[in-house]
Amino acid sequence: MPMPCPHFRLLDQRVNELSRKFIDDQARDELANPATFQPDLDQIAAYRLLVHAEIEDFLESRAKDNIATIEARIKMGAAWMRQSPELLALAISLKHSFLLQDAHDLTIHTNFINKLLASARRAISDNNGIKSQSFVFLSLCAGKTLDEIDFILSASLNSYGKDRGDVAHKSVTHSTTLQAPSAEVGTARMLVNQIANYFDVCS
Repeated sequence: MPMPCPHFRLLDQRVNELSRKFIDDQARDELANPATFQPDLDQIAAYRLLVHAEIEDFLESRAKDNIATIEARIKMGAAWMRQSPELLALAISLKHSFLLQDAHDLTIHTNFINKLLASARRAISDNNGIKSQSFVFLSLCAGKTLDEIDFILSASLNSYGKDRGDVAHKSVTHSTTLQAPSAEVGTARMLVNQIANYFDVCS
């Protein structure tokens, strides 16, 4: 059952606000007058860039929350290993070699994980994008195990990230990926819905 999530509530609200501000009126004009409609490319490009930023912020916020939760468990002396199976894939993702002199010494494990979590926090701060590599990494930080990754969503975000780059690094007059307003809104809403299903969250 979907759980309320403040980060998802913000994402959902922001995408709705951005749609109203930048593109809903264009989508209505497009559908009402398809033969004569002239899109405002600057507004469509701004919409895509801002929606991308909101999705990136959501993924990073979920990742930071889970890292903080694991750190809190360790500080409280609570059992944390069983509740954090994502740490194995995260260690591999961050290239942290796991060499222990005494594999049964919990303190050594804990010190290793504390260093791993510090590295994860730095990597989240340095993240720049939502393409597949970033999505998988942020998913692991957010508590997903590798076999839970939604590679359909990953592909969708990868495509959206590439399209964002198309308008972020060149004039909109040279962009080859801008869609009709109705399609841009549809893509954004589809991504928000996929994210809700993947993280099992609601507003």
